[in-house]
Amino acid sequence: MLKFISKKISFLLVLITIFFSCKNDEPPPFVNEVTPQQIIELPTILNEISGMIFRNDTSLFAHNDGGQGARIYEVNLDENKVNRTIKIYNVSNIDWEDITQDEDYIYISDSGNNLGQRTDLKIYKISKNELETLDSVAAEIIEFEYPDQSNFSQTEIHNFDCEAIISFKNQLFLFSKNHLDLKTKWYSIPKNAGSYTADLLQEFESDGLITGATINENKNVIALLGYHKIEINQVDFFDPFIWILYDFHNDQIFDGKILRLEIDIKTQMESICFGKNEDIYFSHESETGGLPQFIYKADLEPFLK
Repeated sequence: MLKFISKKISFLLVLITIFFSCKNDEPPPFVNEVTPQQIIELPTILNEISGMIFRNDTSLFAHNDGGQGARIYEVNLDENKVNRTIKIYNVSNIDWEDITQDEDYIYISDSGNNLGQRTDLKIYKISKNELETLDSVAAEIIEFEYPDQSNFSQTEIHNFDCEAIISFKNQLFLFSKNHLDLKTKWYSIPKNAGSYTADLLQEFESDGLITGATINENKNVIALLGYHKIEINQVDFFDPFIWILYDFHNDQIFDGKILRLEIDIKTQMESICFGKNEDIYFSHESETGGLPQFIYKADLEPFLK
């Protein structure tokens, strides 16, 4: 029986290798592999982590996916614990997917849209001063819609899911998770509370599902996190990657240098943020094969040449 199981596992691994090596006729440009450092195991309360931002050398702010409550957690980077829990009392968590920040505010994107039918997409804007000093805060609300979506019928195969957001100067940039064509669409909306139709700026051949984004504005570097997924015998296997966009001018983020990094931890990576300089942190949800959840760290500086 053990020999049979071993042979079956070996066969599945061969199939996975063949799939991921042949998913395109030509490999993406400038592909490298990154081996991240394991920093700390996540507290179980963050079993559905889907977004995080850097706070300081000892902590991050993070949040869970939909259905987990409208809460932000201050995560300790030195030990397995949550330092503080901050409730956002005037909103709900329908499908929170990412978080970003500027000097004065954080922005949480309630833009998960797995079935393509949502008409209530929102971004929550919260004062960083209040976040640091209070345990219950209110959010300003930014509502938005896509300019290119007219069909809201329920389907799992569409291009109007979104799990990635960054703050860039006076705009918010959104990057779609395209289940249909495995590209990503780049949209922008204002940072002020109100209702908007997003501007569709560009489409990028991401060759996978984009699940998170982060930016280091001082270094002019953007990182887009994502993965490929294949199901074999009702088991999901993941091939995660990071697209690095750098040396771009003004807001032409796809016109600079572009690098793709393959992550050698094969799991469902969902959240990413820059730390200091070119360090990045990232993590995955708990439902990936029952693996313990860790925050990982990698240095991008060697790749940015």
